[in-house]
Amino acid sequence: MNSSVQKLREEARIFPRKRCKWPGILKLDKEHQPCVVEDISAGGCRIATKTKGLKPKAKIVLEVESRKLRFHGEIRWVRTDELGIEFLYQD
Repeated sequence: MNSSVQKLREEARIFPRKRCKWPGILKLDKEHQPCVVEDISAGGCRIATKTKGLKPKAKIVLEVESRKLRFHGEIRWVRTDELGIEFLYQD
């Protein structure tokens, strides 16, 4: 993707993104797998993880123990080894 397309996508976002490298656990039903939160905003995040079997619209829980955070969300998009999550709520 060229830089001008990426810039347009970033400008279209509602919330600004913060780059990070937080280890976490992605939970989908009874399956738990490690992940890394690569960037985050008030509305969602992008994580690096194994994406086999993960589909958009799936409901997930994302736990980031080091930050004492737990987000409930929905997968919005899936690419090779990364996905986007929209947060529904946090507890």
